[in-house]
Amino acid sequence: MSEINFAGIVDNSTIDYPEKLSAVVYLCGCPYRCPWCQNAELVFNEGNCKPTGIDEIIDQLKENFLIQAVCVTGGEPLMQKETIEFLKRIKSETNLLLKVDTNGYFPERLKEALPLLDFFTTDVKAPLNERYGEVVGLPDLWQKIVDRAEKSLSILKKWKHPKEARTTIVPGLIDKEEDIMGIAKLVDEVGFTHYTLQQFRAERTLDPEYEKIPSPSPELMQKLGRIAKKHLSKTKVQIVTQQNGFEEIR
Repeated sequence: MSEINFAGIVDNSTIDYPEKLSAVVYLCGCPYRCPWCQNAELVFNEGNCKPTGIDEIIDQLKENFLIQAVCVTGGEPLMQKETIEFLKRIKSETNLLLKVDTNGYFPERLKEALPLLDFFTTDVKAPLNERYGEVVGLPDLWQKIVDRAEKSLSILKKWKHPKEARTTIVPGLIDKEEDIMGIAKLVDEVGFTHYTLQQFRAERTLDPEYEKIPSPSPELMQKLGRIAKKHLSKTKVQIVTQQNGFEEIR
């Protein structure tokens, strides 16, 4: 029986798949070390992470009669080679719409996954230069990381289904107008249908020093959202904050 390193399931979510009630499956492991990450246990395969039979996870999804979709996230779900088998099983054994959240570090596995998916979200954490390495906590590996992200985006450009790019606004790392202008142009080139700017939260961060950094204000989030929208007239641009939840920028 195939196993996958698994942390748990959220039985129902209204925010992880657009306009659908979904389950959220958390897989373990990540190649990045983003200092502001709030899922350190998943990154380091700690906490609830344990090898679990794929059959067992599929059975949990089948027993959930309320959901219309499932989102497979992490950590980085495509880090494990078993994830492709897991996605195939979901598509063949359930009627659920299927979405994956990924950071784009595994382009070849992404190519295998896309034919199985109905929706897709990827992080575009920074402009595609040496800053990317800084933002993901691996400055010495920035060129390798950017090369992999570029390959993933090239693959996604050819995938003509709904797809979302996502950027977390982190004070001192990614919070400048020029950052968002550069990322927005990339989002437009790839043809993303959705672009979401997320508010950094100073809770349980991988680097404890980031717990001292205040979250960006809703006003700054709105300002950056408007800057993105200027370059993305055909894209649904939204921000998400603790104070106001999801807000579409028009």
